[in-house]
Amino acid sequence: MKSLSPSVLFFASKSASVAPQVREALEESGVSFEYTYNIQKACDYLSDKKPCLLLFDTDPDDARAAELCRKIKKTKEEMLFEVCFMVDDNKNFEMLWGWTKLGVDEFGLRDTNINLIIQRVQCILKRYLMGSKAIPKNGFLIDRERYMVFVNGKELVLPRKEFELLMLLSSKPEKVFTREEIFRQVWGNRLIVGDRTIDVHIRKIREKIGDDYIVTIKGVGYKFQDK
Repeated sequence: MKSLSPSVLFFASKSASVAPQVREALEESGVSFEYTYNIQKACDYLSDKKPCLLLFDTDPDDARAAELCRKIKKTKEEMLFEVCFMVDDNKNFEMLWGWTKLGVDEFGLRDTNINLIIQRVQCILKRYLMGSKAIPKNGFLIDRERYMVFVNGKELVLPRKEFELLMLLSSKPEKVFTREEIFRQVWGNRLIVGDRTIDVHIRKIREKIGDDYIVTIKGVGYKFQDK
């Protein structure tokens, strides 16, 4: 699995309303990015810079956006970068579902306060700015470069959201993460995330790493504990 860099690729049409504001915030913080509505430039940037986030700010029926998603499908499977699509509302489920089939991971509402959108982008960048070091946890090891987890010498491969949830919890052992914090930092929004999504992901993680690492705090959330 290819290493990603803490940079952003914006694929934005002339009507984009969110991407220009996020771009301005990233310029001020010195984050590397590419801002384009050209498919070839977008593909070249993905190949050369390996950004951790691709943010679409186009119409939901934008043919170029759909073509780009199809072109980079194999690349995304190898690199596992985040793909976010900005939408006006979440009422058209069939439309949203169609974009998930093209590789979109999450959706953001354009009428969300821009500071919250910028914060979400920065949260994604922060995960990659942490560096490529694996994180040892008493017989428990995370290799974030390869999205691998090692438990007592056993190598495990987790789907991306399970891995990111585990990364979040293990980043601060004994800290209780509320459900709201988890939703915000792992999924970013609740547009297509059900109330039981976190519980299902936690159950699947426990099936793979055992029941001793993640503790349920009833009515609040979850925490990671060292064995």
